[in-house]
Amino acid sequence: MMKYFMRLSDEIGEFILDELRQRKLRDNPRTGEGRSFRYLKQAGYLVPLGENRFQITDFARINFLAELIKGRKPDGQWRVVIFDIPEKLKRNRNFFRRHLRELGFRMKQQSVWVSPLPCDDLVELVIKYHGLGQYAELLVGKTVALH
Repeated sequence: MMKYFMRLSDEIGEFILDELRQRKLRDNPRTGEGRSFRYLKQAGYLVPLGENRFQITDFARINFLAELIKGRKPDGQWRVVIFDIPEKLKRNRNFFRRHLRELGFRMKQQSVWVSPLPCDDLVELVIKYHGLGQYAELLVGKTVALH
């Protein structure tokens, strides 16, 4: 169900569900779509913006990073994430590393990760989500020597 809403959404995660589709989601107990839709709202994956408008939250995007990165092809540039996260934020650091792996990054050193995929927007989202803006840096360049 979440994949369906991600396909519907624009680049900032907003989408419109017309009245007919909303009625189908509410009134079809056999498919469970109504339950799924209610769950996504209650779990914090979707927030209503207006009568027929909804937005996919950052929380949802973080949980579906692997889905968001599918279909992206290398564009000839490398993304390098460099970070120095203090020990008191160890839990955030570990989640951050896991999310980098989900985005297709490979570890060059403990705190240097590289990827050929165009995922700048998602890396910035992960950095913001974990509150690591002052500890992490994203660099984009043409070549990286991988030995």
